[in-house]
Amino acid sequence: MDLRTSPDTGSWASNDVRYPGLERIFPLAVTCDFKAFVLGADGEHEDYDLRRCFTIGRDAGFRGPWCIEHWNSDWPALRRELKFLRDRIGEWSQTD
Repeated sequence: MDLRTSPDTGSWASNDVRYPGLERIFPLAVTCDFKAFVLGADGEHEDYDLRRCFTIGRDAGFRGPWCIEHWNSDWPALRRELKFLRDRIGEWSQTD
């Protein structure tokens, strides 16, 4: 049986289970729901480390697609934040 998954960076009870869980599931990934709902003033996610989630996937051999899940009711802010997230994923893909 060929089993594949779609890890979701946001669907974990806590960071204590998020990071080990992602390490276990990413080797089977064909896509990733890269959740980043609330961004702080510096563009970082307030609840968990987005770069760490990305790095776990990359280290497991996952190369995308990274399906960004993000929302902001302020349309200009939403566009700016989506571009920020896209650019970070692109940057992280080229480094490390």
